[in-house]
Amino acid sequence: PRAAAEDERDPEQEARIAKALAWWGEAQPKLAGTPAAAYLLARGIDLAALGRQPRALRFHPRLWAAEARRGFPAMLAAIVGPAGEFQGIHRTYLEADDSGGWGKAPLISPKMSFGRVAGGTIRLWRGASGVPLAAARPGESVVIAEGIETALSVALACPELRILSGVSLGNLKAIDLPEAVGTVILCADNDAPGSPADNALRAAAERFAAQGRVVKIARSPLGLKTDMNDLLRAG
Repeated sequence: PRAAAEDERDPEQEARIAKALAWWGEAQPKLAGTPAAAYLLARGIDLAALGRQPRALRFHPRLWAAEARRGFPAMLAAIVGPAGEFQGIHRTYLEADDSGGWGKAPLISPKMSFGRVAGGTIRLWRGASGVPLAAARPGESVVIAEGIETALSVALACPELRILSGVSLGNLKAIDLPEAVGTVILCADNDAPGSPADNALRAAAERFAAQGRVVKIARSPLGLKTDMNDLLRAG
């Protein structure tokens, strides 16, 4: 706890969080009719089918990308800490394709985070309870997926569940959940057994299990290198 507190007071990190918050403030809250909504729809994710748009997502019409030295439209996602405090953003840079649709921008890293990631999550869906994560009911289940698209795919299929994105695979084991959460369902990409990604997933599972929680790992039945979004698009 002391190390975390010192880290939060790091002036450089605080400046990055402030910059991330400024970008978040520049973005528009509604995705409907934006390239971000078109990008998700191309991935089989129709936000209208959810009944409401997750408030953790926004659209920025032109966000600077250092790699290309220019701006791109971008889908932003708010990364928050255990108490719901803003600590950064996840960026998905977008560009129109030849068919008139929208996909990831042609960058080496079209998806990036900025600010503080460690221990944070993107809270996409509250599930049937409708209450914030901090007010989770005793024994409640929480789904944690690595990516935003995977998490939203699960939300479409299982809207009764609370669903988070863990931002990155390596961050999963750093996530702190309320004691009330009894079951953690990790939505895993189908990485090869024994691979670094599979080992990182198992490290997260072991940590949650050591906390006395039931841990389940959900995988796409489509085979290696597939995830829940692939399953959604496969029908």
